[in-house]
Amino acid sequence: MWFLLLAFGLAVPAPGRAHPHIFIDAGLVLLHNRAGRLVAVEVTWRYDELYSLLIMQDYGLDPDFDGTLTQAERAATLGFDLNWGVGFEGGLELWQDGTPLMLGAPEPVSLRLTDSGQLETVHRRPVAGAIPMAPVIKAAIYDREFYIAFELTLPMRVVGRAGCAPRLVRPDLDAAYAILEAEIERLGGAISAEQNFPAVGAIFADQVVVTCAPA
Repeated sequence: MWFLLLAFGLAVPAPGRAHPHIFIDAGLVLLHNRAGRLVAVEVTWRYDELYSLLIMQDYGLDPDFDGTLTQAERAATLGFDLNWGVGFEGGLELWQDGTPLMLGAPEPVSLRLTDSGQLETVHRRPVAGAIPMAPVIKAAIYDREFYIAFELTLPMRVVGRAGCAPRLVRPDLDAAYAILEAEIERLGGAISAEQNFPAVGAIFADQVVVTCAPA
């Protein structure tokens, strides 16, 4: 996958190193129209401090080290992380009453540098196939190859529809790592290259279940 590393021009880590390599705190805003139909989702990615520093160095951001991005810097860099490679489609999956929803191409919304020195980006994706006033919406965000670890620690909000309550569901990490160990053993007990790492991202994924009151 490595879409981020390739986009930034950074060196690819040596094969066989432990997963994951990049850590992203994520947040979601579900946007509804007047009929109560889910029409778009805004996705926030907040990169870990080390990776934020690597991105900033690669793009020459904040050269005066004042902790603030200028308007020109933001305009030149906005959307840098939306050039996804083959095999990665943004990591986001949505279901409505158990039925998968189609997501359109991402559009950049904003980019900022937090007080802790982390780059935070927001992008918006249109949603197709939703029905109005569905009682349950479920969301998950993960990298199938587990190169990136997403964690839904940022706010989860519902806009345009009242009576909806999000609930965060964490994975059973003990069970997930047991599955990972079994997959590694099945592959011969060692991972010789990054591309051979088992696609286990889904079992490590946070999920948000949004339950809405009837209209």
